[in-house]
Amino acid sequence: MMPVYADLLRLQAIEFNDMIRKSAFSFEVHGDRLRIFPLPTYDYNLYIHYVTVEDKAAAANQYTNKSVVGDFSNAPYELHQYSNINPAGQQWIFKYTLALAKEVLGNIRSKYSSIPIPGSEITLNGADLVSQGQTEKESLITQLRENLEAVSRQAQLSKMTEEADNVQSQLNKVPMAIYIG
Repeated sequence: MMPVYADLLRLQAIEFNDMIRKSAFSFEVHGDRLRIFPLPTYDYNLYIHYVTVEDKAAAANQYTNKSVVGDFSNAPYELHQYSNINPAGQQWIFKYTLALAKEVLGNIRSKYSSIPIPGSEITLNGADLVSQGQTEKESLITQLRENLEAVSRQAQLSKMTEEADNVQSQLNKVPMAIYIG
């Protein structure tokens, strides 16, 4: 059971929605003339928001840059600049580069496994870094393969088939109309 003010607020919201979004005014543009109907019965300010054809084309072209790689399906088989790769791809490249750097640093530290210093000796962790780098590289390549398989044509077709089957099973549960006649 809801309090009375909840019903009043809902009624006020409906009336406010009708007043703002469902106004009875409309317009037609004929050349350089604007016709507003029905004719206003009182004076008020009329604000017109418009978009020029050039602005519309520029906004559409802003998001259709063909040099930007959006996902795996439109990646060209050529060298392209890092700035044209989307953030997810840049993040993967960053992680893979970090794994390579760990592996190289581990190989360098393995050459000098212990460094003598006055009074003792420092042992470097070259083997640990090499194994960490190799493990991270393998996991990133596995992740990339899984992502590529997930967006493959076969995977997309199987998802569409599964979705169509689910819709069909839902439609089969709808009762059929009975005509008496």
